[in-house]
Formats: sequence, C-alpha cells, structure tokens
Amino acid sequence: MNQYFNPTRFGRLLRKHTVEHVKTYALGASVLLGGMLAVMGFLAYVGGGLSQQQQAILFMLFLLAAGTFFTTTVLAAFGRGSRAALALMLPASQFEKYLVAWLFSLPVFLAVFIADFYLVDWLVINLSREADAVVNVFTGDILGSLLGSYLVLHGVALWGSILFRQQQFIKTGFLLFAVAAGITLLNYQVLKAVVGPDLRMTLPFMAINLNNGPSVSLTDAQSQWLLLPLLALVPLLWAAAYTRLTEKQI
Repeated sequence: MNQYFNPTRFGRLLRKHTVEHVKTYALGASVLLGGMLAVMGFLAYVGGGLSQQQQAILFMLFLLAAGTFFTTTVLAAFGRGSRAALALMLPASQFEKYLVAWLFSLPVFLAVFIADFYLVDWLVINLSREADAVVNVFTGDILGSLLGSYLVLHGVALWGSILFRQQQFIKTGFLLFAVAAGITLLNYQVLKAVVGPDLRMTLPFMAINLNNGPSVSLTDAQSQWLLLPLLALVPLLWAAAYTRLTEKQI
C-alpha cells in the first residue's frame, strides 16, 4: 500500500471528513448567503439597483473575505491540544489529510460560494426597482485577475492555517497586511529613486502618478503579465503548508 496516497484510504478519509463537517459547512454557507443577501439587498434598496460593475466588485470582496476566512480554518485542527492529537492519529497519510483540506478550501468552496452569490444576486436584481442584468463573472477580464488574486490569498491562508496554532485568521491577516505594507513602501522608495521627487504615493502594479505630469501605466495586456510572478508563489505556498503539516507530531 502506498504510504503517501491510496485511493481507498483517501476515500474513507474524505467521507469521514464530509460526514463530520457537513452540518458546519452547511451552516456556514447559510450564514454567507444571509450576509450577502443583507448587504446586497441594502445596497440595491439604497441605490435603486446594482449595476454589473457593482455586482462584480461585491463578488470580488465577498470571495476574498469569505475564502480567506474559511481557508484559515481547514488545517486549524492540527494546531495543538487534543484536537491535534486526534487529527494526527487518523489512519491516513499527511498528504491525504492535506489533500482533503485543499479540496474543501478551493474547488468545493468556490462551487458553493458561486452558487450562493448567484442565488442572492438573482433575487436582488429581480426585486430591484431598476433591474439590471446579472453579472457574468466568467468573462476573461474578470475571471483571470480575480482567480489569480484569490489563488495567492488561498495559498497564504492555507499556510497560515497550519503555521499558527491559534487565531489563524487574525494572525494571517496581520502578517498579510504587514507584508503588503512593506512591499508598498519598498516599491515607492525604488520608484522615487528612479523617477524623482515628483512621484506621488503609488501602489505596486498600479499607474505611476506625478505631481506635475501625466500618469504612466501599462496596457491591460501588459498588466496581465504582472500576475505571473504572483502565481508562481501559489504552488510554493501550497508546498510550504504541506511541509509544515508533515512536521506535526503527537
């Protein structure tokens, strides 16, 4: 029997995880649906409806927030205490345990989230005074940039869920914001040294704005290439999370 992956053993572990957590996941999906309905319904009521651009922005914000929160919980059982002991004693390899967490936090979560969002969006649009078409998030310009950003956040959150023993979401969020702030400051200092003192505060991968001049930015096609270095981090973050899991011992 393969010590890393066995289909029969993995199937049993997957069924066990599903049976034990299906009620919790269903409750979480219901809370997510209710939260989106409250926020989107309120915005539609105040504004008379939601444009496709507004729908796309809400989809992005809800996905990044809910996905990051959920992913930071999937490996929390391996943190410490009796829960960690029980999780580590399961008759399955560390890779199979990791794969279950990865499946539920990425493809399963995305399927449930998209179903929830479109149900809420359809209800809100049809009940609005100024109805607009339901947004299509599967277009190339929306899906490419959004999926790339989400994969990076998923990798960070998955790594944080096993790196920290408690309060994984808070600590991972703090680490993420600290790194983002550091990169933003470093990016500004480098650009200021290259462009000159007229440079205004500029975010990474965004247009360069000058105090007494026009802004300079890349074309949309060129901007897409900037995602490649970030996407290269995704498998490294997944691998780091798995490596950290293999270090866990009773």
